[in-house]
Amino acid sequence: MTDRLTQLQICLDQMMEQFCATLNYIDKNHDFEPGNPLEAKMSDKHATVSNPEEFSNTIDELSTDIILKTRQVIKLIDSLPGVDVSTEEQMHRIDSLQKSLVDTETKKIEAIKEKEKLSKDVDDLITLFVSGIADSRRTVNSTTDSVITNKLEGNNVTNLDIPSKDL
Repeated sequence: MTDRLTQLQICLDQMMEQFCATLNYIDKNHDFEPGNPLEAKMSDKHATVSNPEEFSNTIDELSTDIILKTRQVIKLIDSLPGVDVSTEEQMHRIDSLQKSLVDTETKKIEAIKEKEKLSKDVDDLITLFVSGIADSRRTVNSTTDSVITNKLEGNNVTNLDIPSKDL
């Protein structure tokens, strides 16, 4: 759906087309009635003159279309924001909206900074967690390696708490 200004422009364009079409119809189909009753009636053998009743009905229909389009234009104009509002009130509204936009933009920037900080904190926690897991595995592996080395060298090491699945 288009905004009201675009609708208004479309209606005005349509109304201008109706005016032109009406004038064109009148120009091509009118009878050659003299403006002064004392003048003789003119004629043109190439003209298409409508009978008076048909001409009158068509003019009534074209006039009705123009009137309806005019009402539509008036309705759109009345629906535009700012109608019946002073310039001062409109400027106050614009200032208010501008301040609101600046406040919203500031909050957005703060939220983005907070998001970036939280994302960095989560990344740091993940790195710390993964390095902790890696360190604990290295410790278990080095303990397991030393137990295996001692057994291979003939040292009888007992009482070490090593899980059997790691051997």
